Amino acid sequence: MPTALPQGPGSRMDDVGVVILAGGLGTRMGGGKPERLFRGRRLIDFVLDRAANWDVPMAICVREPGQVAAGVVDQIYDRPCVEGPLAGLLAALDWGKRAGLSHVLTLPCDTPFLPENVLTKLWCAARDAGAPAVAESNDRRHPTCAIWPVRSLPDVEAYAATGRRSLSGALETCEAVDVSWPLSAPDAFVNINTPGDLEALQG
Repeated sequence: MPTALPQGPGSRMDDVGVVILAGGLGTRMGGGKPERLFRGRRLIDFVLDRAANWDVPMAICVREPGQVAAGVVDQIYDRPCVEGPLAGLLAALDWGKRAGLSHVLTLPCDTPFLPENVLTKLWCAARDAGAPAVAESNDRRHPTCAIWPVRSLPDVEAYAATGRRSLSGALETCEAVDVSWPLSAPDAFVNINTPGDLEALQG
């Protein structure tokens, strides 16, 4: 059953969408990271299931066709001529603008332990601050787990035009706020980047 999302004065959760960033090469994994099996399922399936529970518009962002097997979720493509996850962020904001959304939550494809409240907690912070909101745990920011006002697209484009490619830098440029999660084991935002990570977290 989809999770009930908060409503109230000035709240429009139906204006929020989710984009799963899956355009990386995954070289440390040996390629094909979103399709790698973890606990009997593809890594990306854990994130897809989490986002499906929120009952909001959703897309998967890839660099090229075939990175993720075709399914019922729409696929969009990284912004051309931009490297790294910033290309996915720009594509996500483009998608949000076309869809008439106010905010877009980006999530990486390799985070199988995402908390249920990641959308609502980040969105409430972003709404109150009038700026992007980014997840933080264990004293670390997780730049790919952030919600962005779609109106920040021109600022992110201006940042990209300088040749910089860091999501952390884009968050700083847009004066993002941090949203902290309590300690957990494993970390709710841990990325699975290598075959060793897969093995270590299987249990």
